[in-house]
Amino acid sequence: MRTYPFVWVDVFADRPFAGNALCVFLDGSGLSDEEMQALAKETNLSETTFVLPPTRPGATYRTRIFTPGGELAFAGHPTLGTAAALALSGKVEGTQLVQESLSGLTPLELGYVGPFLDRVTMEAPPPVFVEAVAPERAAPCLGLEAADLSLGGHAPEVIFAGVKHLIIPVASAKTLAGLKPNYAAITELSRSLGCIGAYPFALLEPDTGAHARARLYAPLFGIPEDAATGSAAAPLGAYMHRHGLLPADRSDFWYEQGIEMHRPSRLWVDVQEEAGALRVKVGGQVRLVGQGEFSI
Repeated sequence: MRTYPFVWVDVFADRPFAGNALCVFLDGSGLSDEEMQALAKETNLSETTFVLPPTRPGATYRTRIFTPGGELAFAGHPTLGTAAALALSGKVEGTQLVQESLSGLTPLELGYVGPFLDRVTMEAPPPVFVEAVAPERAAPCLGLEAADLSLGGHAPEVIFAGVKHLIIPVASAKTLAGLKPNYAAITELSRSLGCIGAYPFALLEPDTGAHARARLYAPLFGIPEDAATGSAAAPLGAYMHRHGLLPADRSDFWYEQGIEMHRPSRLWVDVQEEAGALRVKVGGQVRLVGQGEFSI
């Protein structure tokens, strides 16, 4: 019998039982690919991670990221949550870490208030604009008409930042709350575009405490809806920068996800343009929920 300790955390959450849950296996050495996939199905979370020794110079550790449906090259809330789980478990020291994943190396920063871990921030892979998608093609996936995808006349776009996301602007938060996803259509569109799923968003009124709200549907990876999607935060920030939708006179903003799932999440994004290239940081709070071990 082999035992594998895990830590359970909520990412992009200011309290337990909010945000996006993550199970982190602190040492995945000895697990086969099939066993990792089986454990990801067993936890039934949007992602489960397995920490391994690094293989690339400069990396603090290596992680593999699994959804119930398969492995991902990169994902945001697992990246932040794994770093927090290792710090909370005393497995890493200092405030500067570098994660190795299938997508490459990701610098991370741990922010403390006194002895307490407050915020984890990562530098996202540089965003790349891949292609625009006609509203008539994206709208039926969400149970909408093309006219509902009207945010300043900007079309949906596929943007790569470690993985591809289809960013879809919708007219209002009310429209966003009333979406009726067609999972078969989202799966077909995701396959054809090579992206994770559909990521619709809407801007919020200034007095709501967040600049925007988003949702993710990724049935291709076994995720009907995701409470918080860190890998989509950089594509969203890049989209908003490209189309002049960022808050006035500042480069950073907070936005919400998971509201309709009753898993409220808050994601922080900072978008800087340097020499014509975008540099995006993504962060949030992480809360420890539980820990234990699996036996195989």
